Amino acid sequence: MKSENKEKIIQSFYNCEMEFEIKNDLYKQLEQTESSAEEQTLTAPLFEKICETIAENEKLQKRRKLIRLMTLIGSRAAIFIFGMLIYVFALQPYFNRKINESEIRIIAGNKSSSQTILPDGSTVFLNANSELTYKLNSSDKREVFLKGEGWFKVAKMPEKTFIVHAGQYKVAVHGTVFNVKAYPQNKEVITTLQEGSIEILPENDISAIKPTLMIPGQQFTFNKEKKESSLTTVQPELASVWKETEVRFENKNFGDLLKILESRYNVQFEVHDPSLFKYHYDGSIRNENIIQVLNLIKETLPIKYQLVMGNVIMIEKQP
Repeated sequence: MKSENKEKIIQSFYNCEMEFEIKNDLYKQLEQTESSAEEQTLTAPLFEKICETIAENEKLQKRRKLIRLMTLIGSRAAIFIFGMLIYVFALQPYFNRKINESEIRIIAGNKSSSQTILPDGSTVFLNANSELTYKLNSSDKREVFLKGEGWFKVAKMPEKTFIVHAGQYKVAVHGTVFNVKAYPQNKEVITTLQEGSIEILPENDISAIKPTLMIPGQQFTFNKEKKESSLTTVQPELASVWKETEVRFENKNFGDLLKILESRYNVQFEVHDPSLFKYHYDGSIRNENIIQVLNLIKETLPIKYQLVMGNVIMIEKQP
């Protein structure tokens, strides 16, 4: 056997890719060699040994490939499991904390109101141009921050106080129905209680506001300019008519009618002639704006109106 063939055979033991090349060379040499029976007897065992060695080498190479593949899969699985452990024990609490600390903002547009259900099950209606913000947290207090006007039906959870921050003061609740009007541009912040009980508490130690416990039918008003507060008895349902799709008036006193319009359209009326309050009005409101409503009232009652500034409207008696 030529020395180069021997060298190839030896190399094939370590390099499986040479196996087919060696076999091909051996078969060519056997076909070209006319050997005697004795030579065949002597060379056959050697040839068989070579084939067995090649086969064993092939099995070894396959085994090594399988071990490398399993090692790779195992290492990747280990990395995956390790990554999951890092997420569960280290990163997940961090992400959960970020989610829990995130701020939610609900906004009602210029000409529409909106309704939402808070995570604790409380229902909130927001009047036009209003905004409500709160944080997803697990603290002992349920807190929301109101800019504008909102009607609240708070889910009863005695162990967790519900707080509405309305600028100059806050409203502490355990489970009740009430309306808060706290537009930044308005000179008054007004809270009206329909059901249950609430407590008015000052923000930032405002001395003009004393802690006040309210009962249904009462309205708490704080004048931001004069720094004065008052507690009066009212018809509480009038404060939240703005959230209704349709409002009907049957023999409604003109003074009460103006309160309803103030609530629904976020305006303030100035009436300098008390004799106007003796009038009554029948009608209904659906999608009309405040100008359209006043024009309808003018057709029935002897009044005229004038836009003074901002959202202030002066009402006078028509001569």
